[in-house]
Amino acid sequence: MSDLEDIDPFSDTLPFSDTLPYTINDDSDDSFEKEEENQLISINLNYQPEVKTQFCCQLDRDIHQGDFFIQITGAQKTADNAGSTFITYTIKAGDQEVRRRYSEFESLRKSLMRLYPTLIVPPIPEKHSIADYATMQGKAKEDLTIIEKRKRMLQSFLNRVSKHPQLSGEHVFHRFMESNVSWSEVLHSYPLSSLPKNILQTSPVNLSQSNISPVDSSAHPPLLTPSASQPLKKPDPKFLESEAFTKKFLYHISQNMEKTNKRIWKRLGDFSNDYAELGAIYNGFSLNESGDLANAIEKVGQAVDSTYVATGELVSSLEAEFTEPLQEYSQFASVIKQVLNYRHMKHLQMELTVETLERQKAALEGLEKSEVEAKRIEEVLSNERVSPASLFQPNENNDNYENDHYEELFQNGDTSSSTGSGHNKKLSGSKIFSVLSHTIHGIMDVDPEATRRNSIGKTRESIIHLEEALETTADDLKKISTSIQNDLDRFQRQKVLDLKEMLIAHAKNHLKWCKKNLSNWEEAKAEVERVQT
Repeated sequence: MSDLEDIDPFSDTLPFSDTLPYTINDDSDDSFEKEEENQLISINLNYQPEVKTQFCCQLDRDIHQGDFFIQITGAQKTADNAGSTFITYTIKAGDQEVRRRYSEFESLRKSLMRLYPTLIVPPIPEKHSIADYATMQGKAKEDLTIIEKRKRMLQSFLNRVSKHPQLSGEHVFHRFMESNVSWSEVLHSYPLSSLPKNILQTSPVNLSQSNISPVDSSAHPPLLTPSASQPLKKPDPKFLESEAFTKKFLYHISQNMEKTNKRIWKRLGDFSNDYAELGAIYNGFSLNESGDLANAIEKVGQAVDSTYVATGELVSSLEAEFTEPLQEYSQFASVIKQVLNYRHMKHLQMELTVETLERQKAALEGLEKSEVEAKRIEEVLSNERVSPASLFQPNENNDNYENDHYEELFQNGDTSSSTGSGHNKKLSGSKIFSVLSHTIHGIMDVDPEATRRNSIGKTRESIIHLEEALETTADDLKKISTSIQNDLDRFQRQKVLDLKEMLIAHAKNHLKWCKKNLSNWEEAKAEVERVQT
């Protein structure tokens, strides 16, 4: 059995640690084995976040004091200036009341994800599928069942954000629920307007603080952007475990529980419809009889009708209290995968920076060796170089060398001519050599020494930037790992509480359904027993 199959996503223990003793390039096998022994920890269900004492606005104060609850009180069909219609949802948060459309909820969530890439931002209900639009013939947006479901799930989204220890304090979230605030202006104002397109290019600390100055990309050299398909050379074992845990959790929710629950929900709906039809048949049959038998048949028909009604109520209750939260947790698993992928990319970014830095240092070492070798050769040549004036000293050796030199260059020339004629021939040879040198220099590097020194300067500058980038990415990765770990622990605690509430609601609704049916069928039984045989 694989490690993935050994993980139980519904256990009260975590594959995460309380703290994250993350160190870069830690190759200690002993420390890893010790960490593995204490890898599973118990969940502290009595955990309480720190009490907030400073608030950015009145809504922030209301959220963090007392039992604050956000309601979506209604949904209205609205038309814009162009005549297009859409549904707006009325949000009531304390004394504030505002209408927002689905696309604005969607942009709020995306904004929170960009501001807080290390946090698990709650999901919103998914958009209508193409099948919905096909079956509803363009009326899917106005379907009451879909609208009511969206009201409940959007309300759940807002309340989950308001209960999050960090997201609840974000002023962008507060402005979303404030009256007379243009959401379009919020999206195009600080801090959202200052966010970079690529969140890997900015430190998460800058992204998660509301009092930061706009991001200045020129303040530091750009960070390297890794390829998503590139594997990690030294992955963190704790986050590998987290990824495996998330995959297992998603499989249990979406492939097992959600699919099975949908089948049961559909069968209960069919069961309810069948009982509605059966009740009508019994009631019609009772009209053909008389006396106690007619009363008994009618009472059985009423019990069948009551079962139809109770089953419909059961289906509605289970959808709101079990099916929809189950769908939320299926989406939550996808959200966690995105958060872990963000950390994965940051880890890749750090490894890519290390590799690039090592290559640049090796290149600099090679260039510096070449520079030292060039200087050594130049020094040797300068020591052995003959002075140009000595070439024209009137001695026998120079005369012999000059005569031999001209014989080689001008084999068909007159070696017995005057000194002036020989000098003209020498100038003509210099011109030929000058033309050849100019042509060769046009193809080759004119000044390899200057080029080499320029390359050394650029490489040193690149190394300085890479060292700064490495320091930034290493610090980012440490903070990202800690933040993600803390939010995973918080999510696990919340998941246990939510699943407990879901299972209790599931049991209570079935108990209520059974009690109601038992009462109706006991009355029908009593009426049937009165029939004289």
